[in-house]
Amino acid sequence: MTCHQSVKKDSPPIQKLAAFAARSESVPWVRVYQIPGYVFFSHKNHLDTGATCETCHGKVAERNRLFQGDDISMGGCMNCHRSKRASLDCTFCHEQRN
Repeated sequence: MTCHQSVKKDSPPIQKLAAFAARSESVPWVRVYQIPGYVFFSHKNHLDTGATCETCHGKVAERNRLFQGDDISMGGCMNCHRSKRASLDCTFCHEQRN
């Protein structure tokens, strides 16, 4: 509920999420974004560096439902990392394999 404590909290779908959280129940998500299991991704790390929901997901506060709008492919992520001067080292996002 981190973002949704302040974003669209009066929206019926967000109130439904809040009810799951209040009951400590798992949310029956319908996955919108899927990244490979060998890719490390942390929302926290991105938010800590100044990214916002809109950086990757577009204007989510104006939507009734999240949909995949931006390019989350390796190329899309690398282009964003280049523009933000973030690391392009392989092990920054991928687990190191022996």
